[in-house]
Amino acid sequence: MTSTDFLKRLCEGYVRSYRTLNLRADCSMADATQKELNFFGQLGEMLGFVACLEWGRRDLSWLDPETDNVVLYMERESTDAKADRVMKKLLHTEPSKAPRYLVGVLGWLKEGHFAKVKRAILNRLKGRSLLLLAWVGPDMCHATKLEVIVACDGNIYTRRATAEPDKDKYWYAYFDGGWENATR
Repeated sequence: MTSTDFLKRLCEGYVRSYRTLNLRADCSMADATQKELNFFGQLGEMLGFVACLEWGRRDLSWLDPETDNVVLYMERESTDAKADRVMKKLLHTEPSKAPRYLVGVLGWLKEGHFAKVKRAILNRLKGRSLLLLAWVGPDMCHATKLEVIVACDGNIYTRRATAEPDKDKYWYAYFDGGWENATR
């Protein structure tokens, strides 16, 4: 499995399992952040890594238990205002000699802000592998469109998904199409 395939699978698992997060339409962004961090932490442990969540923070690492190398580093933010800090941190991370995956989960961005983030990825990501999951909409309560970017080995792929509440007001997500190779 290539790095690109691995990151695409992470995205697909996130979307297809979104209902298992048990996020209700009336839950807070803090609840969503914690549940998403737990989701990725448990996934890493099931894959044989050591998941480390920074205390009081919104970042998570997967460590290889045999070498202590960081295999995956994830940042999660829930507001448009903090997205730039997360992206700056992810895009300026030094390329690692060992396999390393960067993941950004942004809880809410406006359309224009997402376009800016996408341009930054196209222009600045070199030698690193990134998965970006960005919930996009006019405001936090209506950010139901998931924009996905997988950038790896000089290639950039995009995909879209949508989230809706079910009859019991729990959110689920589904894809709106397949993977597309992003043009530069």
